[in-house]
Amino acid sequence: MSTLTIHALDPVTEKRIRVKARKEKKSLNQILKELLSGSVGVSAPSCPENHRAEFQEFSGIWSDKDLDEFNQAISDLERVDERDWQ
Repeated sequence: MSTLTIHALDPVTEKRIRVKARKEKKSLNQILKELLSGSVGVSAPSCPENHRAEFQEFSGIWSDKDLDEFNQAISDLERVDERDWQ
């Protein structure tokens, strides 16, 4: 795939692209590829709408007990030794 650079993009267009990306929860790169593909009559290659879905099975798998144990294990990292800051 090629890399393209757009120079001197007017502020209104840039803002609308950023708003569209934020609204659709997509990256600027993804939005720009979709806009460019659509404008020249090419459909965008199919890819998962949400890459995070690929990792869904791994998110939120800690129990409350697991979280408590983890927080206890790292609790000493929250203490500040004043001597380190003199």
